[in-house]
Amino acid sequence: MSISQALPHDRPAITAKQLVDLARKSIENQQDRIARQRELLGKYERDDDVARLSGARLALERMQKQLEQMTAAHAAAEEHLAKLTVDEASPEKVVRDTPM
Repeated sequence: MSISQALPHDRPAITAKQLVDLARKSIENQQDRIARQRELLGKYERDDDVARLSGARLALERMQKQLEQMTAAHAAAEEHLAKLTVDEASPEKVVRDTPM
């Protein structure tokens, strides 16, 4: 069953599942950006590049705060999905029927 074929009562759960997946992907992307930023910080420290080091540290702090917010949003999206899929079969059905 595709989204266009989903019954009206299934659509909120499908949308919620897509939001959970999007939030998870956003977290993965942010974790990758943080890893690259840490590598950059290491380079600046090795090169003793004081001018760039301060800005890079500030950027890393902001990225980590954004990751915390993303993680909280992901948890909220998962909780919302769980509320929409109370019966045992629904979560599997939503996973099965949601296109990736």
